[in-house]
Amino acid sequence: MASTPAPGPGDARSKPMACSADASNQLSLASRVAVDLISAGAASLCVAPFITVVDRSIVENASGRRELWTGVRQGAAQFAFTPHKAFMLPEFRWVWGLYWNTYATANTVDTACQQLGVDPRLPKFAIVTIVNMTHCIAKDRFLTRTFGSSAVPRPLPLMSYLLFAMRDSLTIAASFNAPKIVSQWLQDKHAVAKSTADTTSQLACPCAVQFVSTPLHLLGLDIYNNPVSSPAGRALVVRRFYLESALARIGRIGPAFGIGGVGNTFFRDKLTSYLAPLIGDGAHAEREGPGACPWRARA
Repeated sequence: MASTPAPGPGDARSKPMACSADASNQLSLASRVAVDLISAGAASLCVAPFITVVDRSIVENASGRRELWTGVRQGAAQFAFTPHKAFMLPEFRWVWGLYWNTYATANTVDTACQQLGVDPRLPKFAIVTIVNMTHCIAKDRFLTRTFGSSAVPRPLPLMSYLLFAMRDSLTIAASFNAPKIVSQWLQDKHAVAKSTADTTSQLACPCAVQFVSTPLHLLGLDIYNNPVSSPAGRALVVRRFYLESALARIGRIGPAFGIGGVGNTFFRDKLTSYLAPLIGDGAHAEREGPGACPWRARA
C-alpha cells in the first residue's frame, strides 16, 4: 500500500501520521475490507470486457460457430457501442466475477495478514491460487457448454476439467515461480538491472507458457465438442487452431496481469489515502501520544 503523503507544516494530521504505519492503518478493519472489495470490483471492471471477448471468441472458434478474429471484432464493437447490453451478458458476469474474486481474495488476505502481523506471501499465494483456479475452471465450463458445438449443453467431461486444471497450473507456475528464476538469470548472465529483469520476466513468463498451455485448452474444448473423435482428429483440431488461439491468449495477458493488477493497487491506494483523513482513527493515536501507531493500539 502507498504511504500517506507527508503532512505540511501545521497540518493537524502530522501527529498520527508521524509513525511508520501507512494510511491503511488509520482505517478500521471494516473500512479496510470495504476498500479491498471496492478496489477489486473497479479493477475487474477494467479488464473483464476485453477478456470476455477473447475467451468467448476462442471457444466459438474451436466449436466452429464463429471465426476467432470475427468474434473479437464483433465482441469489441458490442462493448464499445452497446455497453449497457454487453455488461448484462452472462459471460461478462462470469469473467468479472472471476477477477473480482481473485483480486478481492488477494486484498483481504493481505489485510488480514497485516492485521495479524503475519507475512502474507505464502497465505496469499495458496488461497488466491485455490480461488482463482476454482472460479476459472467454472467460468470455462460455462463458456464451453454455452458456446460449444452442442445445441443442448451437456455435462463437461472429467478429462476437460483435468486439462483446464493442468493449463491453469502451468499459468500459475509461470506467474509466481518462473519469473524469479528468469529474473535472476537475466541479472547474472546478462547484467540486466534488477527492476528491468523483474518486469521483463513477470510479463514474459506468463506469455511464453501460453505456447505450452494452449494445446491443453484446445484439447479440453475438443473433448467436449467432439466426444467421439479419434486421437488423430484431436491433434488436427489442436494444430488447426493452435497459433491464433495462442496469440489471442497471449494478448489477454497484458490486461489480466498488467492492467488488472496495477488497477487493483491504484484503486486500493487512492481509496485508502482518501478515506484515511475522513474516517481514520488517527485521534486514537493522538491520545496515545505523538509516537504511537494505530496498528499497535489495535493489536
